[in-house]
Amino acid sequence: MKHFLTLLLSSAALALAAPAFAQDKPAPKQAPAKQAAAKPAASPAKAAPVPTLNVADSEQMLAASQAYYGPYECEFKQMLSVSKHQVEGYVVVTFSAKAYTMKPVRSSTGALRLEEVNNGPMLMVQIPAKSMLMDTVRGRRIVDACVHETQAKEVATESNALGMNMAGQVDTSCTKAKC
Repeated sequence: MKHFLTLLLSSAALALAAPAFAQDKPAPKQAPAKQAAAKPAASPAKAAPVPTLNVADSEQMLAASQAYYGPYECEFKQMLSVSKHQVEGYVVVTFSAKAYTMKPVRSSTGALRLEEVNNGPMLMVQIPAKSMLMDTVRGRRIVDACVHETQAKEVATESNALGMNMAGQVDTSCTKAKC
């Protein structure tokens, strides 16, 4: 019985000591290979598919030529940028680290609409005084009062082409007596 108790205690001691011995052994060589193999699959190029774009017609090309390209200063010190897309006739609107591929469309009101391709929800509207980026699905503005340097010059003139002195104010200096 004494030998049985000694054998039992020895077995228990070895079972408790086994994890400690296993920690001293070097890690298997296969673990780093699995990590290296997983990295290429997480490539950002494969994650975001490039939208298929139709060839721009003459109306779209005209609208693209009327877009204001470059940086915009927006409300709450936010920034927005419009640049030419690699496909002629399309633009890229960048806001808050996101880039949207958009199709320029002239509207009957004179505003320029930049509509996200493939039925995306984003819409940018450019009018002479300002621009705004909207989410059409949620029905709200993402950022407003965005002004390109060309728009800033339009607003700063004494009496611009729209008869406005400031954004949203009608020029009332013209009366029946003098105009």
